Amino acid sequence: MFEDISYDVQDRIALVRFNRPEVLNAARMQTHEELKTALDLADRDDGVRAVVVSGQGRAFCAGTDLSQGFDLPMGGDPATGEGVPPDIGGTTVLRLFEMRKPVAAAINGAAVGFGLTFTLAMDIRFAAAGAKLAFPFAQRGICAESCCSWFLPRLVGMQTAQDWMLSGRTFLSEEALARGLVHEITAPEAVLERALAWAGEIATRTAPLSVALNRRLLWQMAGASGPEVAHRYESRGLMACLTGPDAAEGVAAFRERRAPHFHTGAAEMAFMDGWWRTGG
Repeated sequence: MFEDISYDVQDRIALVRFNRPEVLNAARMQTHEELKTALDLADRDDGVRAVVVSGQGRAFCAGTDLSQGFDLPMGGDPATGEGVPPDIGGTTVLRLFEMRKPVAAAINGAAVGFGLTFTLAMDIRFAAAGAKLAFPFAQRGICAESCCSWFLPRLVGMQTAQDWMLSGRTFLSEEALARGLVHEITAPEAVLERALAWAGEIATRTAPLSVALNRRLLWQMAGASGPEVAHRYESRGLMACLTGPDAAEGVAAFRERRAPHFHTGAAEMAFMDGWWRTGG
C-alpha cells in the first residue's frame, strides 16, 4: 500500500516511518499523499490509540526532494491569491492538525524544511542527540511553508522563531531542547523506543475521547482572546464527558486501584467539530 513510508500497528500504537533512506527520506508529492492516507488510517482505527512518526536510516526527513527542483503545483496570482494552488506541505500538516489521536515525533536524525515543519503540529518531539535541524527556506529562495509561521512562534516564542526562520541556519537538537522545541534528547538508537514508551502510556492509561478533546482544546485555545473562551469550550467538553461512560469508569478505577477500561473511541468527539466554525 505504501512505498515512501511504512505503516505498522502494534500494542495500539501506529508507527509511521519515512522510508526513502537512500535520499535521507526526502519527501516528494507521493510522500505527502501516503502520509495523509496513513493519518486517515490511524484516525479511523479504534484499535490505534497513539501515533509515532520516525525515519528509516540515519535521517528523519531531509525536507522536500529537490532532485528535480521545486516540483510543486504552480499557477495563479500571488497578489490576489486567486487560483494559487495550496502548499502541499500545508495540506499534510493541516491533516495532522485535525488528528484525534496524539502524535509523537521520534526525530532519529536530520530534520530539515518539511522534515521539521511537519513535526510542529505533533504533540511532542523526541530527538536524537546531535541531530541537525533547520528551517532553510530563506537560503533556498522561498518562504515559510507547512503552516510553520503559525506553529513555530507558539512553540518557541517569536524571537527564536525569527532567529531560525530569517537566518535559515542549521542548529542541533541540543539547542532545540534549550529553546523548547524538543521535549527530550536521547541517544540516536534510543529515540524511537522513548517515543513509543510515551505513546504506550497514553494507549494504556487514558480515555481516547478525553485525549482527543484535550488535544483540540489546547491547540484551539492557543489563539483564544482570553480565558473566558476556554471556560466556555471546556464547560461543553466537560459536560459531554460526564454524560458518557468513561468518567464513571475513571472514578471507579481510581477507587478500586486498578487500570481503567475505557470504551468510548476518539471518533465520539465529532460533536465538537462544528464548535470552531460557529464560534461555539
